[in-house]
Amino acid sequence: MKVEISYYPPEKIITVPGPEANYPFEINGEFQYIVDFSCYIDGDYTNEHEEFFCNWMESPNYYPIYSLAEIYDFQQAEYEDMFKMQNIEFNYMKGSRKDTFFVKAIIRSPKQFKEYYPYLHGNGSMLNLSLWSLKQDVFRLEERENESPNPVKRTKNNRTRLVNLKWIANTPIATLTKNSTMFWVGYDGDYITAFSNDEHFSTIDSLQKIMPEKVELVTDYEWE
Repeated sequence: MKVEISYYPPEKIITVPGPEANYPFEINGEFQYIVDFSCYIDGDYTNEHEEFFCNWMESPNYYPIYSLAEIYDFQQAEYEDMFKMQNIEFNYMKGSRKDTFFVKAIIRSPKQFKEYYPYLHGNGSMLNLSLWSLKQDVFRLEERENESPNPVKRTKNNRTRLVNLKWIANTPIATLTKNSTMFWVGYDGDYITAFSNDEHFSTIDSLQKIMPEKVELVTDYEWE
């Protein structure tokens, strides 16, 4: 199985949510390595990425795994049924939109992760937030004032003017430490990005050492 990866230097990344932000969450703390793992395994988009990540997360050294996802209200019952069936600890918090919830889960075994992974990846494929971190709970929510990037027309006392709408909403924040490794399911679920301070993520050779058997990491380019 060949898995394509790409490296990005942290200084190239915008870490605060906004119109030009790379990620739909805020990142606090320092991190050394950013690696994209393509979900096009061996050049094709298949469910093999599920096999890859579930096999990788087999190590007991990665647990507990903490997850934060934003889901639509119509998904709530399905998630609850799965969590209860797999005995996964979870709680809900108010989402960033009226029709969404943030769900935080604690995954304590490879079996639980295997059951939850399709939900995480599927949620990311719907352009919703899906994150997980190894051994550390790095996630929190904080109410922030948001402003629309494009002004809209508002009329008052027969006068029309352009205004930027503002509202208060929960913002997901990841606070990374020197021991942190976190994963984000990228837009459309085409890739999964790792943020880490683990030296294993520093080069393709060192990362290869913690890969499952029969997995070969490949890269087509280096960031210039």
